[in-house]
Amino acid sequence: MRRRSVASCPLLTCLLVAATPAFAQPAPAPRPAAAQTAPQQAAAPAAAQPTGAQTPAQPGSYTAPSSTGVSAELSGLRPLNIQDPDLQAIAPATRVLGSWREAVSLIENRAPDLAIAIQEIVRAEGLARQALAQALPTLNASGSINQSLLGTNFVVGVGQSDLRITGINAGFSISQPLLAPRIWYGVGTAKLQVEIAKMTADDQRRVSLATVADGVVNVVTAERTSEINRVGLRGSLELLELTRRRADLGTGTKLDVVRAEQDVALARAQIVNSDEALRKTREALGLALGFKDAYGVQPNLSLNEVESSLRAICAPGDIGTRPDIRAARAQLDLTARSVTDAKLAFAPTATLSSNVTTSHTVQSEFTNTQWSIQALLTVPLWDGGARYGLLKSSRAQVEQQKERLGVAERAAAVELTQATRGIEVADQARRVSTAARDLAAETTRLTRVAFEAGTATSFELVQAQQQLRQRELELALREFDVVRAKIASLLASANCKP
Repeated sequence: MRRRSVASCPLLTCLLVAATPAFAQPAPAPRPAAAQTAPQQAAAPAAAQPTGAQTPAQPGSYTAPSSTGVSAELSGLRPLNIQDPDLQAIAPATRVLGSWREAVSLIENRAPDLAIAIQEIVRAEGLARQALAQALPTLNASGSINQSLLGTNFVVGVGQSDLRITGINAGFSISQPLLAPRIWYGVGTAKLQVEIAKMTADDQRRVSLATVADGVVNVVTAERTSEINRVGLRGSLELLELTRRRADLGTGTKLDVVRAEQDVALARAQIVNSDEALRKTREALGLALGFKDAYGVQPNLSLNEVESSLRAICAPGDIGTRPDIRAARAQLDLTARSVTDAKLAFAPTATLSSNVTTSHTVQSEFTNTQWSIQALLTVPLWDGGARYGLLKSSRAQVEQQKERLGVAERAAAVELTQATRGIEVADQARRVSTAARDLAAETTRLTRVAFEAGTATSFELVQAQQQLRQRELELALREFDVVRAKIASLLASANCKP
């Protein structure tokens, strides 16, 4: 490629200034001795975005840096009026989450997994009531009316008769277990199942909060990515327009234009991918909140508010106080009770029952009343080995639950360790991304200067711009990774109450 120096082409420079109103004669910008260095000038447009982990940026307040800076720096040209459909922001979601308090309310009322866990508590309470009912007295009353359709030859109290007899019968019975060790033991087992269901619901609340919080961060991250990609596309379009003008004036080549067009095509592809990723994150957030519609996030929603609200709802603790670990330990106690329950199947049972019956014949006014009391003792002798099989199965379940508990405790410990370490790792990655972004910005600035002087090719300029866009995206992701890591660390051992 032939390189032409601006200094060696004074005639073309004059034609450039005179022919195009959008062009201005480049003038060197003043540079304070200590206040502005070259890297600081390159990174100045990016200063509006947050770099600290404590104050993550929001899509509504974020001012993305120009990916190329061509509108402000390249040869002193004034900004171009670029109009392109892809520069328009993606349409807002059907529903919008206004605040984190609204999200918590939706979780309590709409989150499907949490609703299922809460109904499991109701179901366990119903089963506990059934277990208690087996140990309480049973009362039954019955009544019947019998009408004979054929005449009879003899009626008690009447003698020979052809009347059709009408009889009225009534009965009352009561039964009370006197000796039922297995039933009595089952009442305590049912109560333990209720406690396990409550622990499971608490853990599901923790998981639901984590899922929605992560979904909110993902939506904000996707919106930031989409915004940065549009800034990059605008810069690519500006560079393409300027490259075309340079080619028309003879200071550029067709190859420069093609490379700029390739850069625009790449920027458009990034927008398509980031927009689809944004739609999917919105839909995932809607599903987590119990809606089939996509859910967006208000630009003014603070991620710091999300973190502080979670700290108010969820009390931090150690691994032993986490609801799922407590539920796993209670489940071990429950399986141990099943062994005792199987042993109680060998115990005898005793039941006391009483019955009162009365019958009345309408035609003869005859009434017969009976009252009986019965005590029944049942001693199990042989059932084909079913109780021995139940005992063996229960003991195996205890060993299985011990292994499950060990796995759950180890997994929770590793999760807590990784979550705690993740904050430091995310912050380190953010600092590295910040430095890489600053270097990419300085490289782009120097490449533009060299391209203006004719010592750099359009390929080098386009490549530098692409690297800067990539570093901007990585920095945005790393900033939100810090917030995500803090939330994960908080919920790794938290106990969340409604």
